[in-house]
Amino acid sequence: MNNRKRWIHAILLCAVGIGIASLQCGLVTRYYTLETDKLKEGQGMRLLMLSDLHSCIYGENQCQLIERVIREQPDCILLCGDIVDDKISRDGAEQLLQQITQIAPCYYVSGNHEFWSEQAEEIFDMIEQYGVHVLRNEQRTVTIDGVSFILCGVDDPASTGTRQARSYGASEEYRHVLSKFQNLDAKQLCVLLAHRPEYITEYAKYPFDLVLCGHAHGGQWRIPYLLNGLIAPNQGFFPKYAGGQYTCGSMTEIVGRGLALDWKPRVFNPPEIVVVEVSGTEERTAF
Repeated sequence: MNNRKRWIHAILLCAVGIGIASLQCGLVTRYYTLETDKLKEGQGMRLLMLSDLHSCIYGENQCQLIERVIREQPDCILLCGDIVDDKISRDGAEQLLQQITQIAPCYYVSGNHEFWSEQAEEIFDMIEQYGVHVLRNEQRTVTIDGVSFILCGVDDPASTGTRQARSYGASEEYRHVLSKFQNLDAKQLCVLLAHRPEYITEYAKYPFDLVLCGHAHGGQWRIPYLLNGLIAPNQGFFPKYAGGQYTCGSMTEIVGRGLALDWKPRVFNPPEIVVVEVSGTEERTAF
């Protein structure tokens, strides 16, 4: 074999290797930290977020996903929409839901696909039957080991109108719903669960310290260090909020890349579990 053929073969092998490596399907866990002076030094909590499962299954009875969640020892599990798909059987979602409440308290907000199914109310009832708290444009005070914070949840914009009319949702109606949170106690740590990350500037109008979202699926195709995502719903090509941590004023938004394994390949974009370590920085008063 002459040198030219060797080089061609080497290049082809590299291309194949890169192609295989890029189609990452293995679960990863992504870690973030949030420091806040709304909690005292030494106080904190471990939040675990799952989004965009779309009823996909990770091993028998979701064993791979459940094992990962257990390993992280979360204080609270937060589900940010599209856990159930509008076309795929609910089996994968139910296998997850029936087990996670045994690990930690669980809270859920809707995604667009639950509404697209035309069975949203039935889905919400099913989720609650498994012991998961469904947040629908409301707030609750959550206490973990004596540490309290306000947890809010907003329905996906696709909740309004008919299937054909609502498409991806009405932004004006969504903004109106968000206005319900304008009287939150800004002295307390406030966390919002929402499906859509692209409304970050709207969320920042309210006293949220942390917003957790999904929906963008990590931009589907990525090039590490060069392109964070190629295309995402509602954001189009080169989405600004494909996945990762973003700030807007004093607010932090964390966008999960989701768990869906469907016909669209995930290139350099493995499905992920998100863990947020929240820690207090306010100095304790000495007596």
